[in-house]
Amino acid sequence: MKFVPIAPPGQWCCYEAIYDVIDTWAGGGRTFIEVGVGAGVLSRRLCDRGYEGLGIEFSEEATAIAQHAMADHVTAGRYRLIEDDLFNVQPDGRRYSLGLSMLVMEHVADDVAFLRRIAAFVEPGGLVVVAVPGRREYWGIEDETVGHLRRYDRADLERVLTEAGLKDVQVWSVAVPVANLLYHAGNVLVKRSGETRKTQLPKVDQTKASGIREIPFKTVFPSWFKLLLNRTTLFPLFVLQRLFYRTNLGVTMVAFGRK
Repeated sequence: MKFVPIAPPGQWCCYEAIYDVIDTWAGGGRTFIEVGVGAGVLSRRLCDRGYEGLGIEFSEEATAIAQHAMADHVTAGRYRLIEDDLFNVQPDGRRYSLGLSMLVMEHVADDVAFLRRIAAFVEPGGLVVVAVPGRREYWGIEDETVGHLRRYDRADLERVLTEAGLKDVQVWSVAVPVANLLYHAGNVLVKRSGETRKTQLPKVDQTKASGIREIPFKTVFPSWFKLLLNRTTLFPLFVLQRLFYRTNLGVTMVAFGRK
């Protein structure tokens, strides 16, 4: 059976929550910087929506995958991809209306400095948006295999964004209840896939592989699953999660604030 990368339900919900944020709070700007692009899924979706952007990714393997995924936008001049650590990349004078990072900040020792660095690329009044694993009590085997340093409660995120100098900070719980219901099954799939061997690797190597894992029925699925896992079939979940945005229930959380 051939398995292909398909976003699982929780990831679809997280993307839709990001769209809810930027469609409501990002203003009229159509430019972005994404830090930690992984396979390029979010950058691709934003460029397909008419945005222009810059991606920064420090994993060589992930950069190659993202470069292929973004090839047409790169060729058209709508997107540029840099393989490097964020802290090594110097702003070139251009400022972006939107700074994004999906499930990266939990890998970084100094999360406040990380947010400040992203904000350095964002124009005054622009929006900085991050997604992170939520709820400390949900620490599990997956965190141990992908290089996480922490999970975040709502108060943690509010503090980090505020200390980074962002204003009008909000924190949302996303992918509730679907991610909560699938959480334990996901940990079982991680164990069955052999990913647990990665607990012996250095954190940096775990992190580099975290965005391009191939775990059957968690990150890759039989190709016919595209009939089940798509924006049309999952739309009811996108509506349902909005009821829980301002709760503390999310095993994934999205936080955002203005520069």
